Amino acid sequence: MKVSEQQKFMPIVEAKIAEVREQLDAVDETAKPIAPDASIGRLSRVDAMQMQQMSIEARRQREALLSRLERAKKLLDDGEYGTCPKCEQDISIKRLEAMPDAIFCIECASAIEGA
Repeated sequence: MKVSEQQKFMPIVEAKIAEVREQLDAVDETAKPIAPDASIGRLSRVDAMQMQQMSIEARRQREALLSRLERAKKLLDDGEYGTCPKCEQDISIKRLEAMPDAIFCIECASAIEGA
């Protein structure tokens, strides 16, 4: 991928990084531990615990996305963004527009997921 094409993605990746960091900085009350002495019913406690686990998983997924976006930014800085490391072909512009954190082309990503 040409450097001029790569630079088009720098503001997109940086904006996504800022967005995800903002989401991670927001305090999610449902992720806090449920006090064992809290006077709520058994079903309410189970519901609260389920909400807590869902919040924890959502945070984990945001952290993983942030990691992938930071890797994409490093690839942009190094001039290697948009090239699949497995087959060394250019990654489709449409794929990068949809997933700026993608590092593999669709064919290689499908092969990896299928393995």
